[in-house]
Amino acid sequence: MPFSREPDFVDSETAPAIIQKLGNTPGAKLVAVYSEFGKQYSIPLDSVKYANRVGEKIELIYELSNPQKAVENKIWGYWLIPIELAWSFGVFAVLLGIAYATTHRPHPSAIAEQLKSDDAPKKKYK
Repeated sequence: MPFSREPDFVDSETAPAIIQKLGNTPGAKLVAVYSEFGKQYSIPLDSVKYANRVGEKIELIYELSNPQKAVENKIWGYWLIPIELAWSFGVFAVLLGIAYATTHRPHPSAIAEQLKSDDAPKKKYK
């Protein structure tokens, strides 16, 4: 599989986490705190993006074998990753270009052979 999620959605668990601020200084780091089997874990968050969301709950996804490595379970960033979309669009554009190049200007002998053919499309019903 060219693209896979880490942690994988199939064999992972989800848990609610609370956004907390570490320290009282203006530039304090933000973390998402969650617990698994009674042990507290935290992951760092983007301080600019989550600055106004301190105290809110978010959903995290993590593997049971490695609960300290979690990510936020959201559409943009976990399910849709910009680099994957760029690669997918690039492959689509290349395949579309190949299809266009092979069908845009057929060889004159191919056109003549097709016009010379007696195999006209037959109607299914009379």
